[in-house]
Amino acid sequence: MKKMYILKGMLLAFLAFQFISCENEPIKGDFPEDDHGGAAEGQFKARIAGEEFIANSVIATLSDQQKLTLKGSNSNGKSITIVVDSLVESNYTFGNVNLDLAWALYQNASDGGLPYTTSQDGNATGSLMFTDLDRESNVISGTFNFRGVRIEVDENGIPVVGEDGNPVIENIEITNGSFNSIEFTSGGSGDGEGDGEGDGGEEAPEDEFFAKINGTDFITDSISVTQPVVGNNHMVKIEARTATHDLIRIDIPRNIGLGTFDMQRMSDGTKLIGLYKENGGENLTSNPGTITITEFDLEEGVLVATFRFTAKDPLNQDSTVVEVTQGRMNVYFEGIPGANNVMLATVNGEAYAPEAVNVESDVVNQYPRVTLMSTFGDQQMKLSLPRTITVGTHEMVTEVNVGNEIVGTFTPVVGTSISYYSNNGTLVVTNYDVQNGVIEGTFEFTAVDASGQDPTEYQVTAGQFQVVLP
Repeated sequence: MKKMYILKGMLLAFLAFQFISCENEPIKGDFPEDDHGGAAEGQFKARIAGEEFIANSVIATLSDQQKLTLKGSNSNGKSITIVVDSLVESNYTFGNVNLDLAWALYQNASDGGLPYTTSQDGNATGSLMFTDLDRESNVISGTFNFRGVRIEVDENGIPVVGEDGNPVIENIEITNGSFNSIEFTSGGSGDGEGDGEGDGGEEAPEDEFFAKINGTDFITDSISVTQPVVGNNHMVKIEARTATHDLIRIDIPRNIGLGTFDMQRMSDGTKLIGLYKENGGENLTSNPGTITITEFDLEEGVLVATFRFTAKDPLNQDSTVVEVTQGRMNVYFEGIPGANNVMLATVNGEAYAPEAVNVESDVVNQYPRVTLMSTFGDQQMKLSLPRTITVGTHEMVTEVNVGNEIVGTFTPVVGTSISYYSNNGTLVVTNYDVQNGVIEGTFEFTAVDASGQDPTEYQVTAGQFQVVLP
């Protein structure tokens, strides 16, 4: 099986979307009536480096935290995302991701690099104009343009450094952007403050978050738990702030499972990472750091964990070092019915029932793939399949060559015995919720030595799985 190099890009604070409520009347700017920049009704379009981009999927959502995001995507894996915080006027200048009033990003899933994002460091500029925002009909229109920037990385995901010792920056121009009569939807009725004080109805459980910063208590004033989607990766992001606006942020892949995991120093928005920022200071990230997750119920929306990390400047330009210790949290988020990862089977008549199932992504010959991995005692089982799989019955094979094959693996004793691969097997996808990344199905296969030297066979029967994809 071919392996992909995992992208280890630079830290980007992605996709926490709020939207400050206003009066139910359209925002009107100083612009010609019915001028929506050339987009047809219901259309989202732009020019990317001079080439026309027309989205075949447009999503505008109003989250529980009252921020609005607008995203247009096409079938080639290209997408443009626009976010506005506190939408109270018609004209905006794009700034830093997640820090300024408005920002945008462009991503091409097929080029293997980081997203291009707007910022206020002189390398990226852009503007946004809303020509119409009708809160009664939930319809939005406008125009935009921006220059996106990103850190250039090599094939191993390592930042490319120029002769001056600084990371090399890549630019791209997004011009003639427009969207016309796009419907937006509300994500829920909660107040999004994480304080247990909802807007009515049943009282929400109260989030708990504590840590020490260089031995001093981090007194939490507010907690926010959001579930951004970066590319096709579902994340859970926890942000805790003090009354003086100091911040601890932890990004957790939704498919991580239970156990102790190492935090990363840099992230493209899809990695496990911790971040500390003193009000007015620099972003300091986990180097090193660990988190122990003892409960992660995706169906009920509960996360219980302890953590600690040493926070440093990921670019080594700031010598500040902060020790984040004794971290613990018990936080709540919007659950997804049936979203907990499950993989069950019978091996030679004996039950195989792991407590946790982890899911990893890779790419083989341009085919995006996922691998479901579980451990039960000394045993291990894996299912590897293309992300593009469809509902129905599929044959299983012994190895991945082209990239669209389905392979099952069983290891009787991890670290001691060889692994046995699927032969004469089938996998049936019974449901695939692409939007929420939830896939479920059944499987059975005969596991054999792929080299043919060991005649031992393992009969894997009554297999079933249900997982959330990254």
